Amino acid sequence: MAFIYDVPLHPSKVDVLLPWLPRQPWAGGIGDPEQLAAYRFDDPAGEVGVETLLLRDGETLVQVPLAYRGAPVAELEEYLIGTIDHPVLGQRWVYDAVGDPVYLAALGDAVLAGAAQAEQFHEVDEEIVRIEPTLALEWSGGDHGRAPAVAGPDVVELATPREPVLLFRRLDPGATVLGRDALLAVVDDLRVQLAAAG
Repeated sequence: MAFIYDVPLHPSKVDVLLPWLPRQPWAGGIGDPEQLAAYRFDDPAGEVGVETLLLRDGETLVQVPLAYRGAPVAELEEYLIGTIDHPVLGQRWVYDAVGDPVYLAALGDAVLAGAAQAEQFHEVDEEIVRIEPTLALEWSGGDHGRAPAVAGPDVVELATPREPVLLFRRLDPGATVLGRDALLAVVDDLRVQLAAAG
């Protein structure tokens, strides 16, 4: 479960990515992105915010997994994207989550065991209200083709605690579903594969 504070962030989540995205080989074509949707995973310890943004610029669609932490982590320095000031939680260090062990564990659970996205809640008129997700996550196990054995600029192989998982950075709605287990997202009439087990 994730509790979301309805407060302005400085900079916004998308704005903190703007200096970082052009340096990523998989983000070519992203110049002025808009957030299409997002999903979260739970951190069992409740310390790390784990959220993935789906960003679109024209026909280009990418996913950016983020880990929000309340203090800098020396071991994650190479994955640091920037910082955000949160009016309630204070300064948050924003990391590319592909290097964060909390995200890797959650992604492994989602791809290899069908774990669901976190339910989100916020406060409205002193009542805790569920936030409707902006996308549906689907887990698909079984009869797919083999996932590509070699990762490239648009696909990164991640070592999760369960076993390796391929994360698709650049998303292709027309692509064939790959991997014996697959994690997919549905946003309106768009269906894309997010990750796969080889």
